[in-house]
Amino acid sequence: MQTLVAISEVAKQMSKKNPDFFPIKPMNYERYLVISIGTGANKNGTTYSAKAASEWGVIGWLFHNGRTPLITCYNNASSDMVDYHNSVVFQAFHSENYYLRIDVRVCTSTLFLKNII
Repeated sequence: MQTLVAISEVAKQMSKKNPDFFPIKPMNYERYLVISIGTGANKNGTTYSAKAASEWGVIGWLFHNGRTPLITCYNNASSDMVDYHNSVVFQAFHSENYYLRIDVRVCTSTLFLKNII
């Protein structure tokens, strides 16, 4: 979401001819370079089968095995939709090479962290 807000704010400042910004047209996306880095928030890696989820009912969608599937789906979808929106906009302006999204996966394994360091 922050990436979308940042792009909008830069475009707004360019439209207002803010002297701190290089004088280009706000829709000239080939002059942007956007690298969006995920926060590293764990998307919990839990998957659910459609057959099992179809039998949950309202309570199951709110609380299932100590998790909150409905909220998790909503949060993940929101993040994915912002990335999709930005990708489509940059493609529409033939500037797809100027937008990159990097999602960092959180690893809680001490062994893995020792091997990196």
